[in-house]
Amino acid sequence: MADCRDVKLICMDMDGTLFGRWEEIPEINISALKECIARGIKVALVSGRNYRFLMTKAAEISNDVIIVSANGARIDDKVNGKCIFEGTFDEEFAETVNRIMWDSETYYEIYTENINYAFSRDEIPESRKRSLERYLQNRQILNAEKVTSPDAAPKQGIYKFVAFCKDLTKIEALRKECDKRGIVHSASGSTSVEIMARNVDKGSAIRFLSSYYDIPICDIMAFGDYTNDTSMLKACGHPVAMQNGVKELKQIAEYIAPLNMLGGVGLTINKLVLGKE
Repeated sequence: MADCRDVKLICMDMDGTLFGRWEEIPEINISALKECIARGIKVALVSGRNYRFLMTKAAEISNDVIIVSANGARIDDKVNGKCIFEGTFDEEFAETVNRIMWDSETYYEIYTENINYAFSRDEIPESRKRSLERYLQNRQILNAEKVTSPDAAPKQGIYKFVAFCKDLTKIEALRKECDKRGIVHSASGSTSVEIMARNVDKGSAIRFLSSYYDIPICDIMAFGDYTNDTSMLKACGHPVAMQNGVKELKQIAEYIAPLNMLGGVGLTINKLVLGKE
């Protein structure tokens, strides 16, 4: 195994990785990341979640945490800092993806800087409804707008499209339609499909951070658990997959971290980066 003591940037997914229980960061993860920052090691949250939500979670660690939101479509240099990168959809591509999503008859969302647009022909799925209601009650995290027509989609400033559906035949049909049209897609779970602007993903975010902060790829560590983390792990020098992660990710990992519920990120950083047992 390669020496990780020279790591200068640690990037990590949130759900299934940094989070233990629902949207909670285990204390061992927080303490390990705080020590990294104190030692001059940069820390980045790299997630499909929106910026405002990630900002609240980053603040639990340090205001100096880099925030990579919407799977790499937006990068902020710290909590309440400056946006140093945006990768948004051009209008033509956004219109194409919006129509594909609507025709798939799945529930889907469009992420922009300040609003998540929720599109549904029928009732919004219960799991997403709970999230949206929670966000609507706390607009510092997110403004959510429910939409029942594809014509109401924004034309500019779109970071991400994501579809959710428990009917896996619809999800598979959506993926096949994207493949047929040459549209790159990923997923954060078996019941979702995510589409980013062209040439934007978590891997491109890692390469941007490497260049922006002048940190060699070989000195970057990244943690992930699902297929939308593949590009990130392939782009870094020290790829780490979670024990609870998918097989495809473990096959490209240099190291397998303990379960996310056990604070696997913190345990691994303590051992490999900070030199603690």
